[in-house]
Amino acid sequence: MKIIMYLMIIVLFVVLLFWTWNNSKDFQENKAKIKFILIGLISLSMVTFILFNLSKIGIDYPNEDIMKEIRKIALLLFIPINGFLTLPHIASIKTEIQLGAKEEEKIKRKIILIAIVWILAIIIETIYLKDFQKGIIQIINTK
Repeated sequence: MKIIMYLMIIVLFVVLLFWTWNNSKDFQENKAKIKFILIGLISLSMVTFILFNLSKIGIDYPNEDIMKEIRKIALLLFIPINGFLTLPHIASIKTEIQLGAKEEEKIKRKIILIAIVWILAIIIETIYLKDFQKGIIQIINTK
């Protein structure tokens, strides 16, 4: 079961990387693309880690090992999901700006839309992460 889960997580990361790479195709060099993707993934990792820690407030874990395993799975699962909502779209906007897009209003609207979606996703994700953790603990306790 774990193998299938980890394969799915790998597929999510690969899709995220290719989608972001494709949307940043007009960056001037591959080094800039790689730097953008790495900075984005590190930022997403930190945000997802903070969301996980906020969502685990009030949850009693049977032991530390279970908490670490749940955290690892949640982070590996939600980093690419958060990435789907942000990285390819930010890369696309960055490309438009670098190409000198003349439609500033259109770019501003895209940025505002990404920000609104990101805020809503954070709220929903925090609630979901809490339920996710409780559900896994409940499954563990019934075994």
